[in-house]
Amino acid sequence: MSFFNELNRRNVFRVGIGYAVAAWVLLQVVDLVLENIIAPDWVMKVFMLVVAVGFPVAIIIAWAFEMTPEGLKRESEVDRSQSITQSTGTKLDKIIIGFLALAVVFLVLNPFESKNEPNPTVAVTTETITDTVDQAPAVRDKSVAVLPFAFRSANEEDAFFAEGMHDDLLTQLAKIGSLKVISRTSVMEYKNTTKKIPQIAKELGVATIVEGGVQRSGSRIRINAQLIDAETDEHLWAETYDRELTAENLFDIQAEIARAIAQALKATLSPEEEASIERVLTTNLEAWESYQRAVRLRQGQTTESISGGIFEVNRTLQLDPEFAAAWSLKAILLMMQYWFYDTDVATRDTAWDAIQRGRAIDPSLAELDIAEGYYHYWGFRDYEKALPFMQRASVKLPNNARVHMAHAYVLRRMGEWKAALDAMQHASELDPRNNQPIVDIGATLSSLRRFEEARVQFSRAHEIAPDSAESMWLVAALQFNESGDVSNYSHLNHLMVPPNPPAQRDRWRSSLLMDDYAAAIEDIVYWPERFLITKDWYLTKSLLTGLTHHFFGNDQSALPMLIEAKQDLEIRLKNSPNNYAVSRSMCLIMGALANLDAANLHCSKFLETVPKDAFISGGFKFDAAAGLALAGNAQASVELIKAILDGDVGPTIYMVIYHPAFDGIRETPAYKNLLNEYGPETP
Repeated sequence: MSFFNELNRRNVFRVGIGYAVAAWVLLQVVDLVLENIIAPDWVMKVFMLVVAVGFPVAIIIAWAFEMTPEGLKRESEVDRSQSITQSTGTKLDKIIIGFLALAVVFLVLNPFESKNEPNPTVAVTTETITDTVDQAPAVRDKSVAVLPFAFRSANEEDAFFAEGMHDDLLTQLAKIGSLKVISRTSVMEYKNTTKKIPQIAKELGVATIVEGGVQRSGSRIRINAQLIDAETDEHLWAETYDRELTAENLFDIQAEIARAIAQALKATLSPEEEASIERVLTTNLEAWESYQRAVRLRQGQTTESISGGIFEVNRTLQLDPEFAAAWSLKAILLMMQYWFYDTDVATRDTAWDAIQRGRAIDPSLAELDIAEGYYHYWGFRDYEKALPFMQRASVKLPNNARVHMAHAYVLRRMGEWKAALDAMQHASELDPRNNQPIVDIGATLSSLRRFEEARVQFSRAHEIAPDSAESMWLVAALQFNESGDVSNYSHLNHLMVPPNPPAQRDRWRSSLLMDDYAAAIEDIVYWPERFLITKDWYLTKSLLTGLTHHFFGNDQSALPMLIEAKQDLEIRLKNSPNNYAVSRSMCLIMGALANLDAANLHCSKFLETVPKDAFISGGFKFDAAAGLALAGNAQASVELIKAILDGDVGPTIYMVIYHPAFDGIRETPAYKNLLNEYGPETP
């Protein structure tokens, strides 16, 4: 009891209470200031740490020292009869009462915590820093980049929530055709950046920057945003939104911010754009969060991320079956699975059902146009049908780089080279820090044998992503097609992990080009067999192993494997006679088995049934030429090679020179004439 009395006499309790109350008020003020200046998250965390460390220090000082008229002295040096702790305690009581009064005032006036609003769902405190109409400068162009939203919480779910809000705002701004809006991929590298606004704007090619912050507190949400002129560093507009946390309010805030930015930049919105921005996609907050997780997973394009995305979007639709954009996302994920990894038409049919469900809810939704475009593109290679949907989506979402790339891919498949490259370039301008559109431009130019132009694009891509395995491999492919540098091509094929079946096949083929039997066999063992079977190829391990043995002259080992593969393929052709992937493999097998008539039949059937695809038609013809060369039909093989070399796109003569499938016809007059006409110049 004496110890308790001593704590009381030395004012330790008063100091502790006073410190706690003062610290709480100070933290609220600092949090409000930091949020409105968009300070980095670590600033608040450091301040809280300092406050926490200061508490025990204050208690120790209160116990060990006493404030006297002569200054601070150790308590043991003060005569008890001269102590003024009672007087000091009275002053501390007044200070504590003062801070408590401040705390009450803050609780009453703070709009984020207040429950006494005229409207229970919308706060009345919207702070406008400048008049957006009168103060808007003559910007160089109506261009804007929205930096990732800051959040002040250690909770990962809050970080995910802030990212979802940021992504949705970009989706809204992407609908405004009179603006140029930078895509999410390019702005994400500036999360927690120390770079200054002018530097960021220069790198992204915009005149203005939006910064913002998101804060959740129970059932409330606070979002603040500000538009900054990158040249003058002046605030053109800023607002803070305090709302109840509902899905409707989230969409309302996004629409308000989008309109405010457009107004500040003097951009006009068409009635269609205005209606699209006002659209509320879902009224279920949990469904919105699950949808956002599916959106993130879609970007992975692996089997795991696609299946995870389908799981999340199915959960979204269980929570809100009227979520039209979720039906669109489900269809896209299913079509992505069908195109890259799956041959089951049931997957494609399920995607179509999802599109129809979405259309019944919102027929004009741009995301459904994208999904239907992919349905015809990835589902049937019907590019003529896919094109109008991609064009319509590009008009509805003029600032969506992903949509412009989808449009470009369809145009490229149709052989519309200039239009495809223009669409890719536009996507690159909207997503300047993403190397993928630039890589695709380079890959297209390289396939068109415009090697110097392609090299420039790959150099740009390398500056953005120096460690990109894809761009390094494409440069090696360019060098091989341009000059026959097979060693570097094979090396880089084996340096990167093949992400999909075409890359795995290229890896195996590069070993063949190097005349490396052991590496070719290892390449076959390396990859799961199910990934070698796609809509474009039916390549079992027995087929590839048999062909490899045959290419290297080991026919005794090759024969049983080739016969096994042939029997499997014959069964499949009976069930699906127009399956061009199976005919493609039969063309090669019959050639390797030296069955000239059967090779002619299956190679012709393969070329008759392949889809009309300008971008990869050279690859189709090359495999048919390889099968005919294996069978000994040199003239027919050479005619196909000539068609490739005379065409716009496809392999160059070096693929023929190095590929072992043509070893058996190299001494024929047809092949020698081919080299005389198309072969590389010799010194």
